[in-house]
Amino acid sequence: MHFKAICILLLLFQAALAQDTTPKDSVNNLVLPRGTMTCMLGSIPSFTMSGMGKQSMILIHGIGFDGSVFNDFPLSPLKRYRIYTVTIPGFGGTSSPPLPAAGTSYGEQVWSHGAVEGIRKLIQKENLSKPVLVGHFTMGVQLAMRFALLHPDLIGGVILIGGPSKFISVQNGKAMEYSLDFRIKAIDGYMAPKFYKTIRKEVFDENNYLPDLYSNRKELARELWIQPTKVLLPVMIQYLCEFFASDLTGDFSKTSVPALVIRPGFTRELLSQPDNPNVNYIRPQFIDGWDVLKGKNEHITIQDIEQSGVFAWKDQPEKLNQMVIDFLKRLKR
Repeated sequence: MHFKAICILLLLFQAALAQDTTPKDSVNNLVLPRGTMTCMLGSIPSFTMSGMGKQSMILIHGIGFDGSVFNDFPLSPLKRYRIYTVTIPGFGGTSSPPLPAAGTSYGEQVWSHGAVEGIRKLIQKENLSKPVLVGHFTMGVQLAMRFALLHPDLIGGVILIGGPSKFISVQNGKAMEYSLDFRIKAIDGYMAPKFYKTIRKEVFDENNYLPDLYSNRKELARELWIQPTKVLLPVMIQYLCEFFASDLTGDFSKTSVPALVIRPGFTRELLSQPDNPNVNYIRPQFIDGWDVLKGKNEHITIQDIEQSGVFAWKDQPEKLNQMVIDFLKRLKR
């Protein structure tokens, strides 16, 4: 999302931070519209449950979407499971938590920690024993990883589908990894208050992830692209900035929780444009960025699913289904 602008801003951050270039405008995307209803931080007010099996699974969608994207998730072979599909607050027409107080660093991960706490409460309330977490796409993957790091004893495993490992900048076709501390300062001091604060909604949407990232099927990709455009801009910005201001891969490489990472292969056309800032971040973030986990931990398995966008169960349902089933079998053993 706005990866071209973000890469440029990272380069300019140190020089620009001392200058007040904030447009004198009445628009403020860092606050919720007046009269917006909010929910309690640390809650999951919306979820569905299907199946009556003893083992449970919790599906966590990605940024801009809601639990309905899992309606066609291949669950038929998982009859022994009880499936909980959550909607993270702020998406799918649900209320978001109140925005953090002005000046709160995005590095504090306020909403992300709130979502993790909501899932923990759901596990407690439903008396779930070692559920498997399935995190999808940007945000969903990070929430599942964060839960595994904070509450490893509460879950039996995690499945990470179609998400980026972390934010990795690309400049002149080359991946550039800035320190987490630098990125947090860039988000807090420049990108949020001087860029996202006054960006127009239509500009944000047009510079969002391209439809082709979601699915190799053009019509479906466009349908999926529309859903995030219906989310309140302050909600998208808060979760997005928390993603930019995070990096869980180092700690996750040491996890004791069994994990399956499923990387989409996309298309050759999408991955062969190193000079195109609209797509050249895809390989570093969604594929190569996971290599840091290879060989580091026997609990982590990385598998690739070719000819698929990030919605792997929509593009390659049979392959995705088999990967999930094989992983669940290994958990039982």
